Amino acid sequence: MISEYKKILKHLKKKLILLRKNKNRRNRTVSLIHSPTLKELSEKNERSQLSIKIIKYVDELLSEYGDAIWPEFFKNPLEPAQHTVDAANDSDWIGYGDISMSPYDTAWVAMIPNKVYKELKSSKDFSLAFPQCFIWLFDNQDDNGSWAGNGAGSIAPGLAGLLALCFFRSHSGEYFETKLNDLGLNIEQFTIIFEKATKFLQNTLNEWNIDDLDMTGFELIIPYQLSVLARLEKPVVFNFPEKQRLLRENEKKLSLISPEAILTLAKNRQPTTLTHSIEAFCEKIDFSLIQNEGFQAINGSYGSSPAATASVLLHAPKWDNKAFEFLKKIISQCPSYAKSHGLVPTLSDIGIFETTWVMHSIGDLCLDIRANKNVNFEEQSIIKLFSKSHTFIKYLSALNKIQGGTLRWASWDNRIPADVDDSVVSNWLIRQFDPFSTIDLDVITKTFYNGKYFKSFPSEKTFSVSCNVHTVNLLVLEYQRVQSKNKMITILTVDKNGDTKKVTLEEVIPTVIKFIVSQRKKNGIWLDKWNKSPAYTTFKANNLLLSLQAYPNLRAKSGFITNKALRDYCRKTVDWALNTQHEDGSWGEPSSTGPGNLEETSYAIRLLKTAAKNWCDDKTIRTALHAGKKYLIKYLDESMTDPGYFHTKQPFLWINKQLYTAPRIIKTSILTSLWED
Repeated sequence: MISEYKKILKHLKKKLILLRKNKNRRNRTVSLIHSPTLKELSEKNERSQLSIKIIKYVDELLSEYGDAIWPEFFKNPLEPAQHTVDAANDSDWIGYGDISMSPYDTAWVAMIPNKVYKELKSSKDFSLAFPQCFIWLFDNQDDNGSWAGNGAGSIAPGLAGLLALCFFRSHSGEYFETKLNDLGLNIEQFTIIFEKATKFLQNTLNEWNIDDLDMTGFELIIPYQLSVLARLEKPVVFNFPEKQRLLRENEKKLSLISPEAILTLAKNRQPTTLTHSIEAFCEKIDFSLIQNEGFQAINGSYGSSPAATASVLLHAPKWDNKAFEFLKKIISQCPSYAKSHGLVPTLSDIGIFETTWVMHSIGDLCLDIRANKNVNFEEQSIIKLFSKSHTFIKYLSALNKIQGGTLRWASWDNRIPADVDDSVVSNWLIRQFDPFSTIDLDVITKTFYNGKYFKSFPSEKTFSVSCNVHTVNLLVLEYQRVQSKNKMITILTVDKNGDTKKVTLEEVIPTVIKFIVSQRKKNGIWLDKWNKSPAYTTFKANNLLLSLQAYPNLRAKSGFITNKALRDYCRKTVDWALNTQHEDGSWGEPSSTGPGNLEETSYAIRLLKTAAKNWCDDKTIRTALHAGKKYLIKYLDESMTDPGYFHTKQPFLWINKQLYTAPRIIKTSILTSLWED
């Protein structure tokens, strides 16, 4: 590059000499101005180097990820596709996925007594099946008494930790002090930990507005925990302003999901999402009826949840060796950098969810690369990227075929029902990158569409905006495919009475778009039940709406008479992004890198990249984009190469029974956001 700079400088000097000698300075000045400057050359080189780095990191991520799925993944993706539906009957394999550890689940595993005590109920024989989890509670309590930070999201983990302490005390009985000593602990330590946790929980519950929490099953799990604590031999009772409202929400939920209904599902061995939070029903149902192959996966887990699996070991009359071995395996795989958050993951595993979301971002990246006229498609790095990406599409195609057109988030556990999110995102990828593929929209609409919007799961009582955005993206892609052929796609739906009827895409798409529009908040954002960041759902929803400009009929039926009306509506969301950027260029909640974080910044950038194409002359958008990308680039190498970066230095934004992080998904969003169109 230095020699190139010298050539440019020499060229510029010659031009200056000619300017002085030539009377026709105007023409010569124009000639000089159009020569590339050092700044322009430097910026072009930086963009080129960044593009090379992005492709390199994506390639490494796909390679690492393929190995996690199957050692020979890139040679034969059909084999792991068959394996993930239990075809291999391999109980040693527990799935895959990079996800954070969980204090909530660790505390549940810490409650499990050993097999002898479970059978004999003798305090003398009491010990813990996983003492390391109990000791973790002592070694990792925050100074404020929590195990999971502050706020409403810390309540369920805190109550679980307190229950683990109380269970140990009650099970050990008169041998309490001796059993503590066996673990290298003493009563004084126990008392300090116990009192700090109790004080923290009381203060947090006093300030809690239950509307501020949308964790999975919280209205079942937290009332159960409070009830058990209140009925102990040494009761721990919490009274707080929202308690009665919480109990009413619990009663309402139980009226919709009765214990009898769960037992019926267990008897019929019918997969249900309730298995994922079965710990909330410990004292309401006979857990011996849950111990069957309809509920328990071949690897021993229940609902792909360590907490749910632990609850079966705790409350089923018969010791569950398969469940014990499952927990033993996942604890042995806990990475050292993640132990500060627990010894077991909040989900195990997240294979298909992680695969589809990683490929969702990489799919967007590939589309951007494909649309870029300056890309050399004969470069080996580009060829490798598209080749590896195509292997993942083959994998998802095989999964879809084997599973009948709908997918579940767990990589192999066929006890988890299919969900609309993984189903439509995988189908979107297949349709985008495999023109000869066939997809079945009927099975998706019949399973998940309720006439107004798409449910995440057939039995879901609440909704997800992001799920509906993903679904409409697929439907619009199908609409685009047949539009040039003047065809009309009809799809099958099922009404409230169970009757099947045909509807057109031109009916369904505007209906769901109107639902999405109705969910926007006054400040221009959308919120969701799967990720707490407003930027996550907002960028997806706004980008979808702006894409409707290419389809006047759909746009008009969705309530936007002109493209200008649509852009005016979307501009409020763009302004929200511009007004919420931090001074360092980041967006979102605080992290170790400053007032914002990398994940939310990548989402905001992806929103503004689309906005920049619609408001081409808006300098504020370009300035915000430049600052945001500069922030991401500053931490790019560290975030891509440090395995513990997102476990220890960034906030957890994904929602389950506890907040969690999924590093590979975040990495691909960052890399996609940085690509120059």
